[in-house]
Amino acid sequence: MKKYAQVLVALVMLNTAQANEGMWIPMLLSANEAEMRAMGLELTAEDIYAINKSSLKDAIVHFGGFCTGEIISSQGLVLTNHHCGYDAIQSHSSVENDYLKHGFWAMNNAQELQNPDLYVEFLKYMEEVTNDVLKGVHDGLSNRERQRIIDDNMRSIILEKKTGSDLLFTIKPFFEGNRYFLLATQRYQDVRLVGAPPSSIGKYGADTDNWMWPRHTGDFSIFRIYADASNNPAAPSMTNVPYQPITHLKVSLAPRKKDEFTMVFGYPGSTQEYIPAAAIDQIVNVQNVLKIRIRETKLQLLDARMRQSDALRIKYASKYASTSNAWKKWIGQNIGIKETNGIDKKRRYEADFMYQLSKNDVLWEKYNTVLPQLNVYYHELEQWAVARDYFIEIGYIGTDLMRFVQRFRALQNAPITDTVLIQRTASGLAGGIDAFYADFEASADKEIMAALIEIYMEQDKKFIAQNFAINQQLNKKDYNGFANSIYSNSIFSQDTSATYLNRMLAERPFELKHILDYDPAFLVMTDFFDGYVNQVMPEYNRINAQIQALQREYMAAQMAVFTQRKFYPDANSTLRLTYGVVEGYSPKDAVNYTYQTYLDGVMAKYIPGDYEFDLPQRLLELYQTKDYGRYGEGDKMPVCFIASNHTSGGNSGSPALNGKGELIGLNFDRVWEGTMSDLNFDRSICRNIMVDIRYVLFVIDKYAGAGYLVDEMTLTNE
Repeated sequence: MKKYAQVLVALVMLNTAQANEGMWIPMLLSANEAEMRAMGLELTAEDIYAINKSSLKDAIVHFGGFCTGEIISSQGLVLTNHHCGYDAIQSHSSVENDYLKHGFWAMNNAQELQNPDLYVEFLKYMEEVTNDVLKGVHDGLSNRERQRIIDDNMRSIILEKKTGSDLLFTIKPFFEGNRYFLLATQRYQDVRLVGAPPSSIGKYGADTDNWMWPRHTGDFSIFRIYADASNNPAAPSMTNVPYQPITHLKVSLAPRKKDEFTMVFGYPGSTQEYIPAAAIDQIVNVQNVLKIRIRETKLQLLDARMRQSDALRIKYASKYASTSNAWKKWIGQNIGIKETNGIDKKRRYEADFMYQLSKNDVLWEKYNTVLPQLNVYYHELEQWAVARDYFIEIGYIGTDLMRFVQRFRALQNAPITDTVLIQRTASGLAGGIDAFYADFEASADKEIMAALIEIYMEQDKKFIAQNFAINQQLNKKDYNGFANSIYSNSIFSQDTSATYLNRMLAERPFELKHILDYDPAFLVMTDFFDGYVNQVMPEYNRINAQIQALQREYMAAQMAVFTQRKFYPDANSTLRLTYGVVEGYSPKDAVNYTYQTYLDGVMAKYIPGDYEFDLPQRLLELYQTKDYGRYGEGDKMPVCFIASNHTSGGNSGSPALNGKGELIGLNFDRVWEGTMSDLNFDRSICRNIMVDIRYVLFVIDKYAGAGYLVDEMTLTNE
C-alpha cells in the first residue's frame, strides 16, 4: 500500500484532464466557462452554443461530411482548407485549365463552379436521449441483444422526430456508449467553388512539410452556399441564390500574441483517448510499423510516376496526398508517444485507477476485472488486427484496380433471376466509370500491385488467402509476373476499359455478370476478400466485440472512480469546441519553436521548379515590394501560427477564434510529434497549426485581385 500511495502522490495531476486538453460538447460547455474566461474568453457559453438565439455554432458547417467550414459573410461565403476543397478543385481541372497548379478565382457569382456531390450541414440542436436509447437494456443481455434493443430504440426516436420536420436526425454514442445524443442538422446541397490559391500557396511544402512546424502553407479555399428563393435547401440549380446565414463570423486583423486565448470549433473525426496502455502499445509498436512500411512502398512508386509529367501529377495528386497523410501521421504518432513516454504514463494512470478502485468496495466488486480482461483481449487480438491491416492496406485500398473492381461485387451478387435488380445495379455502376478511368494509370498501378503483394505474402501463412497460398507465380516470388498477368488480361485494366464497361453495363449487363466469373482482376479481388472474410474477420470481430463491451465498462469505471475529473467524450464527427493559447513548444533538447511564421520563411524554402517549393511570380513580386496592404505587420507578412488546441482529423478547415469569437485563423494540421493527441494528448508538444487569417486575406486581395470577397466580410482591427 505504501507503493500505491507513492504512485498516487506522484500522479495527482493524472486524475484531471490536462489544461487545454479536450474536445467539448457545445451544449455542455457551461461546465468549462469559468476556466475559459480565466484564460481570455470574453463570451458566455450561450454565445457559443444556443438554440433560441443566434450563436457561433450557426456559423460552423460540416463540410462534405469530412471537414469543417465557417460562414464568413452575409452572402453564404464558406472558408475551409485547400486540402478539404482539393477534390472539388481537381474535378474542375485539366491540363488546359489546371486550377490545382494556377489557382481559381471567380470574379462574380456567375463564374462560381457547381459541385454536384458536395454539401454542408448546420447543426440546429443537440439533445441527450440516453434514457430513451437504453430503455430495456440490462446487464443480463448479450452484446448482440443489447445492440438490437438500442438500434430499435434509436429508430423509434428518429422516426418520431422526423414526423413533420425537414431536418435530418442522427443519434450517436458518446463516452463509449454510456451516453447518447440526438443531433438535428440541416443540409444544403448547392455548394460552389469561389476561389482557391495555386497549390504552390495552398499546398506549399506539400508532403515534405505535412505535419511539420515551422509551416508556411496558405491552406484555404472558398466556397459559397446557395439556397432557393426562400433561403431553404435546394438541389443544385442555376436559379438558386446565395444563402443568407443566421450569423457569420467577424474577421480580426489584430496580430497574434503569446498566450492569446484561442478556440477551435469544428468536427473532429475520431480519437481514442481512454483506451488502455496495452492498446496504445499495440498500435504504436506493431500496427503502425506495418502500415508505415506498406504505404512508404506505395508512395515511392507514386512519387516516381508523378515526376514524369504534369498529366500524371494531376491524376495522382489527390491519391498521393491521401496516402501520404496517414503514413506521415503514423510516424509522428510513434515519435510523440515515445518522446513523452506516453505508454508508461498510461500505465501509471492505470495503476492509480486500480488503487482508487480498491478503496471503494462497491466499485471494486463491479469493475475490478475490467482492465485486466481488456489487457488479455488486446493481447489475443494482436495477430488478427495485424492480418486485418494487411488486407485493408493491400487488398482493399492498396491499388486503384482492386478498389474499383470491388464495386462490381454488387452485380456479381445479384440473383440472375432478378432482372430489375441487375439493371438497377448496372445503371448505378455506370455512373462512376468515366470518373475512375480519368485518373487511372494501369502501368503505375501494376507496379504498386507487384510491390504490395510481395509484402502481403510475408505474413503468417494462416492469414494468406488460400488461392494466393497455392499460386505458383507467388510461390516462386515472381510478383511482377503475377501483377502483369492480371493487368494484361483483365477487362478493367485496358485502354478501352471505360468504353467497354459503359457499353456492357448499358446493353449487356447479364453477359458482364458472367464475364466477372473469369476476369483475373475480379478473381484476385475476390480472393483477397474471401481470405479476410473467412480466415480473419470472424476471430477479429469476436475479440473486438468483447473489447468494445469492456471498453464501455472501463469508461464508466473511470468516470465513477475519478469523480473530480472533467471527462470529455472521444471525437465522433460531431461538433466540438476545444480551447488553448497561442504558444511555441520544444520537441527535443535544444530545439525551441516560436508560434508564428512569416513570408520570409516561405521565401527561404523557395526552390524554383520544385513541385513542393516553387512559388508563383506574383507572390515573389509582392514580397520584393513588401506590398502587404493592411494585412502585414510592418515589413513582415504573417503566414501561420500554432496553439495548444486539442484537434484531430475532421478539424481541418475549422475556424480558430479569439476570445471575442472573431476569426483569426484556419486550422489545417498538427505538429508532427503532436499527432499522438488522438491517443494521448500531452500539452508539452501537442500543437495545432493554423494559417493566419491575415495571410488568407492577403492572398485573396493582393495576390489574386479578388478584393470584392474581402469586401463581403466584416473586419475588425481589435
